[in-house]
Order: sequence, then structure tokens, then C-alpha cells
Amino acid sequence: MASLNDTFSSSVRPGQSLSVGRVQRELDRLRELAESGVAASTLHVPSSSARDDVTIGALARHRDGPSWIDALERASNQALRSPTGLAAFRIGNAGMAILPPFPMDATSLGEGINDRPLRALLATRFTVGVALVRLGRYAIAVYEGQQLAVSKTDTRYVKSRHHAGGTSQQRFRRVRENQIHRLYVEAAGVLERQWRPWLDRLDYVALGGEAATVNGFVKECDMLGRLASITLQRRLDVREPNRAALDQVGAMLYQCRAYPLRWNG
Repeated sequence: MASLNDTFSSSVRPGQSLSVGRVQRELDRLRELAESGVAASTLHVPSSSARDDVTIGALARHRDGPSWIDALERASNQALRSPTGLAAFRIGNAGMAILPPFPMDATSLGEGINDRPLRALLATRFTVGVALVRLGRYAIAVYEGQQLAVSKTDTRYVKSRHHAGGTSQQRFRRVRENQIHRLYVEAAGVLERQWRPWLDRLDYVALGGEAATVNGFVKECDMLGRLASITLQRRLDVREPNRAALDQVGAMLYQCRAYPLRWNG
């Protein structure tokens, strides 16, 4: 099995983002190996919204559960706690854990390569509201699957940080905080107008941009507060919220994270 271990060790880096096409190719490769006669098995752990302690407890009590838990924890201490769940595949003494971009509710541990739940999830055309924010710029959009349906981008000036002391610094801070507040208010207004016609169809909300700015925006945007239950925990890695970035976000929404797995023996 050394050759299989070498294959999977070099296939992906721990935590690497994979496109839908790349995931499908990896799954095809796993199926081919399993069909060649190599022992294979599949583990599905559901998303946090569908998971409870009983699920993990049942896995631990399963005959093969402890070895799966050990392999997953050695690969990533976050894999079993993934908010979207995971699909993990073993082939011989090697394998791969794939954390999907959207919640997956499948629960199983069995023989063979069962990639149907993951493939079905990645083929689903979800409607996703996207808000990208950083100081001075924002982009609001809705995607149907990977296709951009509506969008609005704009800029609003926010002063850079000021390092002088005394009353000058205090006055500058008040001006800057007011500018940031106006950015939030303007972006929230655009979000309300862009998303309102889609509210009954939104499956998920995805956020991205500067972490601190996004966190501040979430606190000041009433609609995001109302949609907290469908807001994905992962943040989109977007440096500049502009039209060019929006062209890339559709594919980014469907990216998975992958971790190579190994078993001892």
C-alpha cells in the first residue's frame, strides 16, 4: 500500500481548496482504485446543524470508528467539527477527507466508495447572497449556482489610520469612525434593495473581505442579522470587493477543502 500512500500524500496539501472539477477527478480516481479490488470504505459526518453528540458517539462505538477518528484528527483537528460536515474515503491505508462548501446531512460508515451525497451537493444550484466588504469598498451580489445573477459594487472614502497624538488623534478617530459607519449604512441599503426580491429563494449567505470590517458590517446590517441562520461560517478570501472579484466568487462558493488521510498498519 506504500504506493497508494505516496499517491494520496502528493495528491493534495492539507486544507487545500479544490474546485468542483478537481473534486470530481479525485472521486473518479478513488472509484477506479476501489474497482481494481483494493479494500475501500466511506464515512459521512453531517453538518453541525444536523449533528449531535450521538452521531460522534456512534462513530466511536463502530468497529472501524476509532481508526477513522484517529486518521481524521491526525489530518486536521477541525475535520470532525466541520460546520458543513464531511465526506471521507479510505482506499487501503490511505484516503482523503473532503469538507464540502455547503452543509451536507448524510450520515454513514460503510464499505466501498459512496460519493453520491457529495456529488449531488456539488451539482445543486443553490441561491446564495454574497456581501464583500472592506474599508472604502463593498460588493453585494446574488448567485444562482456559480452564475452571477445581480450585483452592485461601489466605493466610499475612509481615511487611513492616523498616528498623531492628543486632540488631533481623537478628532481624526471620530471622523474615521463616522466614515466607516456611513460605509456600513450605504452597503446595508444596497444589500436590502438587491436581496429583497430574492429573500424567499435564498439558500445561503456568504460573507468576505477584511475580517474586522465584515464583523462590523454584520453588527450594523439588520438584514444580515435576520439571515444569520443561513449564513455560512466560512469567509470568502477576497482582497478587493470589485466586479473582477465577483467574476471569481461563483466558482469560489463551490470550492471544497481536502485533507489527505493515512492509517497505520
